[in-house]
Parts: sequence; C-alpha cells; structure tokens
Amino acid sequence: MITRLAIFVAVLFVSIILIIIGIGFLVWSSYLYLGTVLNPYVAALLSGLIAIVLAGALFVIVSALTKGSGDKKSKKNQGKASKFIDTSEVIEEYPLESGLMAMAAGFIAGSSPDSRKLLTELFISLNQKTSD
Repeated sequence: MITRLAIFVAVLFVSIILIIIGIGFLVWSSYLYLGTVLNPYVAALLSGLIAIVLAGALFVIVSALTKGSGDKKSKKNQGKASKFIDTSEVIEEYPLESGLMAMAAGFIAGSSPDSRKLLTELFISLNQKTSD
C-alpha cells in the first residue's frame, strides 16, 4: 500500500511538472503569435492577462464545486442551503467576477465547436448538482 502511494505521489509530481511546462509553452506560444501582430510589450501583457484570467476562472469554478459539495455533506448546513441560486443577486454582488466569467465562457465557446459542447455539458451537470 505504501509503495502504491509512493508511485502515485511520484506520478502526480511528474504530471504537475509537465502541466506547468505545458502551460509555460502555451503562454510563450501565445506571446510569439501576438508578437507578430502587436508590439512585443503589449503581446507579453496580453499573454500574461490571458493566463491570469484562465487561472482565475479555474479557481472560481473549482471553489464553487468544492464549496457546494461540502455543504451537501454537512448535516447542519443541509437544511440551511438553498437549492437554487438567484443569478441576478450573484451578478449584483460580484459584477467584476461575473463579467470575467462571461468573457472567459465566451472566449472558450468561440474557440471551437467541441468546447461549446463541453461547456454545455458542464453547465447541465452543475445545474443537476445544485438541484439535488
């Protein structure tokens, strides 16, 4: 059991390193592409901003998913948690985050037809989890 855990941790460590390298290449390639069209300083700024926005969107999605699952497991919070979220209240309370999420979703949806299908499936599964 300890050897399986050690193997899992080693593979997890290597995969995290490879993901970091891949994200570095992705940001670098976006910089090189934008550098052909824009000033190098603006290209670097846009590449960094795109990486930050994507990281923020991932953080918001993961924190929303983990917060919801923690509330469902807790017996004390189960009666207090509402099953439906009023989106207008969320948008009024967090206008900047809502705008950034809408921008990120629009960017992802416009990138390819497969990403539109993936986003649709994600929203359907999130809707089903919140209605349970």
